[in-house]
Parts: sequence; C-alpha cells; structure tokens
Amino acid sequence: MIEPKVIFTLDGVDVSIQCSKEVKIKDICQKFANKVEKNLNSLIFLYGGNQLNFLLSFKDLAKDKNEIRVLVYINENDDEFMCPKCGEKIKINTERIDDIISSIDNFKETIDSTKIMIENVIRISSVNNVNIQLKSINVILNSLNEDIKKTKEKVKNLLNDYQIKKEDNNYIIAEIIIKDEDVNKNIRIINSYEECLRINPDGLIKDKKYNNENEIKNCEIQINGKLIPFNYLNKFNKKGKYKIKYTFKNNLINTNLMFYGCSSLTNIDLSNFNSNNVSNMNAMFSECSSLTNINLSNFNTNNVTNMNGMFYGCSSLTNINLSNFNTNNVTDMRCMFYGCSSLSNIDLSNFNTNKVTNMNGMFRGCSSLTNINLSNFNTNNVTDMNGMFYRCSSLRNINLSNFNTNNVTNMKCMFYECSSLSFINLNNFNTNTFTKMNGMFYGCTSLNQKNIITKDKKLLNDKSLFK
Repeated sequence: MIEPKVIFTLDGVDVSIQCSKEVKIKDICQKFANKVEKNLNSLIFLYGGNQLNFLLSFKDLAKDKNEIRVLVYINENDDEFMCPKCGEKIKINTERIDDIISSIDNFKETIDSTKIMIENVIRISSVNNVNIQLKSINVILNSLNEDIKKTKEKVKNLLNDYQIKKEDNNYIIAEIIIKDEDVNKNIRIINSYEECLRINPDGLIKDKKYNNENEIKNCEIQINGKLIPFNYLNKFNKKGKYKIKYTFKNNLINTNLMFYGCSSLTNIDLSNFNSNNVSNMNAMFSECSSLTNINLSNFNTNNVTNMNGMFYGCSSLTNINLSNFNTNNVTDMRCMFYGCSSLSNIDLSNFNTNKVTNMNGMFRGCSSLTNINLSNFNTNNVTDMNGMFYRCSSLRNINLSNFNTNNVTNMKCMFYECSSLSFINLNNFNTNTFTKMNGMFYGCTSLNQKNIITKDKKLLNDKSLFK
C-alpha cells in the first residue's frame, strides 16, 4: 500500500513529507516548516491555486489521491503578502489575530465554567432557594451573553482585517524565462515609456538623468511577489521562470516603447491594465522576441492614435487576438506587425482604418502568414503602402478589392518576394497617383499576370513592377 505524502515545492526544490490520511494539514505543513527551518507563519501554502485550509485533514484535501503537490512561497512581510496566483495583496493584522485567539480562549473558559456553575446550581437547588438560584443563573447567562456580544464584534472586525483588498485595478502581469547564459546579467524587464533611453552596449543606462522620475514614482515592480527597487533592468541570480507584476499608481497616457527590447519576456497579461487614456502605443512590444502569448482581452484602445511598430519583432508570437481593438482614431499603423515571423493568421476584420495614413511595412517579414482578413480596411486616407506585405513568403492569395488607393503615392516593393502568392485581387487599385511602384511584385515567383485581377492595365504592363 502506498503511504500518503505531500510534496512541497519551495524555490524549485521538492521536499516530501510522509503522513497518514487522518492527519491535519496544519501538522503536515508544520513538519515541512521544521524541516526547512522556517516559521510556519512566514510561509504561504497553495494547492490547486488556493491557499491551504489548515483545518482539513489530508483525506479531506486529497480525496482518493495518495500524493498531492503543494507550492510554497516565503512571506517576506508577516503583515502582508502578495498572492502568487492572482497578484492581489492580502493585509493581515497580526496583533488583532492574537487578540481574537485570546478572546476565543477566554470565551471557551467562560463557557466551561458556566456549565459547571449551572450544574452545581441544579444539584443543590431546593424549593426554598430556587428563586435565589434562578437569579444566579440569570446573572451568569447575562454575563455569558455579554461575552458572546463582545466576541462576535471582535470576530466581525477580524473578518474585515482579513478581507482581501484589491489594489487599484491597474497592473500588468508578465512572465520571464532566465536561461543559463542570462544569470547575473542585466536583463531588461521594462523600458522607459515616456522617453526613449540612451543605452550603453552593455545594457546599462548611460546617464542617471534618463531614469524618468515620473515612472519611478508611478510604477511599482514585484518579482515573484517581492517588491524590488524600480529599475528598467534586473539581475536574476538563477535560471528559471519568474513572474513580474507592474502596478501603476496613476493611469498612463503614453506607453511608447514600454516593453521595447524586453527580449526575455514570454508572456504578458494586460487584462487588468487601464489603458483608457493612452494615445501613443508606438513600439509598445517591439523586439519582444521571446513573447509567445499576450492577453489583450480588456485592452482599451479607444484614444490611441499611434500604433507604429506596436508588435515589431515579436518573432515568437504564433497567435494574437485583436478582436476588441478599437482603432477608430489610429492614424499610423506602419510596421505594426513587422517581423512577426511566426504568425500564420491575423484577423483584422474589426479594424477601422478610416483615419490611417501610413501602412508602410505593416506586415513586412510576416513570413509564416498564410491568411489575412482585411475585408473591413478603409484605405481612403492612406498615402504610404511601401513594403506593406514585403517578404510575406507564405501568403498564397489576398483580396484587396476593397482597397481605395486614390491617395497612395508610394507602393514600392508592396508584395516584394511574396513567393507563394498565386492570386491577387486589385480590382479597385488606381495607380494614377503613384510616384513609387518599382519592385511591387519583385520575387513573386508563383504569380503571373493572368492571376492579377485588375482594371488598371498599368499594373500588368509596367515591367519595373516585377524587378
């Protein structure tokens, strides 16, 4: 028969504690605390994403299992800790806890002594002294009721103290993976989002004055629940996965270059980030080359005008959901997905591009892109489409029949080396305003003139477009 056990994981190290199924969880955790020479109250125990209930037994918690795994985090501050799962801060008033425990102990003693006194009263009672004894019982019960009232009030206050108080709903959660070669090196975890920093080749900030004071005061950074002094760079002393939380005291109006060059970040969750007032998202995630997942489900882009290079160089990103993006006010989308070489599909059917003037290099280097929905694109105000689909070498067909090119002047290399492109619908293209068109279809080795649908004969007869 397999003996029940709990595997505790602390800082990546597993510690097994054998137990019986009837033993209380608190006792098992105490054994672990003793083994790692830590105070039980300084540890946070998580099972299934929730904090362990010390009152349960192993059997209550594990059900039919003989083995469970518990994550353990060290609480650096006895009065406050950050939940590693949800990132929320839990306030604990330890003095009040001791007070309540003492009060409950006293209350128990009162109940026990009252029980004995009542038994004695009943035992010695006689008809002659029953009224006297009843008075004694009433005195005891009144005292007991008063104790109950006081204890209820203290318990009520205790519950208020234990309430999980959410911080301002304005934070970003990210994950970063540190490899062997990154240990003890300066790794970028955030970039200046109010001004572009000047950086030395070794990654250090060139001049202290470029540490933006507004950002230092406004942004609080925690790594694995531990608050660190604000800095754009951080040294990690061992390899592994780390969780970073960025909390912003005030709502931002600018996220320009916010995570630019954070090449070790693998996951960014912005579902709790307040972007209501942001107008500039230029290069916000540019060069996040290890980023594989990004949660933009609650992202508010209503006031954004600049999305230039927003996902530039996110070469590991395989999927991106932009279905809630409001682009009504965006004017600049140049290089927005430049170098997103792992994206195979982008659905931009909800995009409103009425105000966009620049789409230069918008999908340049999206070499895995096989499908793209641009059916809602309004290009009435666009003037620059230079290299828009440059080296989208997996793109097989594209329907741009809705494109209005009346104001476009530059279409140079628009489909340069789209080597898989075998069909293209350019029925609404008007080339009368074009000043630059050379190399438009250069390297489109699967495309021939018969598969270019257009009313504009210039697109078929101009040989410079193909070389």
